[in-house]
Amino acid sequence: MNQDRIALVALAMACTVGMAACNRTHTPTDAELTQLLHVERATAADLQAPLDPAAINCLRAWSGDIELTATLPPITVGEAAKKMCRQRLDGWIADAARNPDKMKFEEVSAPPAVRRAVALQTERRGMANAPMPSMKDNPPPGLMAPNGAPNAAPSAPVDMTATLAAVGELDGYCQKAKQAAANGETTQPIARYASFCDKRVAQLHMRIAAIQQNGNAQQAQMISTNVQRTLEMARQMESQPATPAAPAPAKSQ
Repeated sequence: MNQDRIALVALAMACTVGMAACNRTHTPTDAELTQLLHVERATAADLQAPLDPAAINCLRAWSGDIELTATLPPITVGEAAKKMCRQRLDGWIADAARNPDKMKFEEVSAPPAVRRAVALQTERRGMANAPMPSMKDNPPPGLMAPNGAPNAAPSAPVDMTATLAAVGELDGYCQKAKQAAANGETTQPIARYASFCDKRVAQLHMRIAAIQQNGNAQQAQMISTNVQRTLEMARQMESQPATPAAPAPAKSQ
């Protein structure tokens, strides 16, 4: 009887230890976060690579932390945008080159890991925007401009206010399209927009967020033009009259 009790106690302890081991989570290191979240143009071996802004925002949205999500655009924390960005990150997590240590999404989206990723992103953006040496310094001749012209001043933050407003209007048309489709109003031209508008609006918001954090005026102009074209298409579909329904086929006598 005593031996049976000892065996049961040993089995219970083994189960407890095993469950603790299974439930143990890994806290990503700076190197692991960089390797997983680096921008596309960087290499996995670059430990100082800039981090992808859209990926960081996705992790913030999934973190469930009020402070991390407080400044995100509402569309970014919406279910459609979260689902789409999660698919992208799941692909990175499954990529052995980006994630050789096989970290789980739950580990990299935990608030402590996300805060560290945000801090790394801020640090490296600051390094990229560090002031140039003083004009009184003597840089190597190879770094001097051929005509002796002074270095250009750092570009100002990109203003995307008008573009965001246009995307907001586009989202309004999207909701109208979805409502028309849900009501079975398939003869309404705007209803054709319902099948892809959610994904399109979410993509635009993520692209704008990336340009705001690490973009330039040329990229801002390109996305603005893209948004305006899409918005004009939605306006035209909204203004078009409903297509007359096809007459029902005559019944044979």
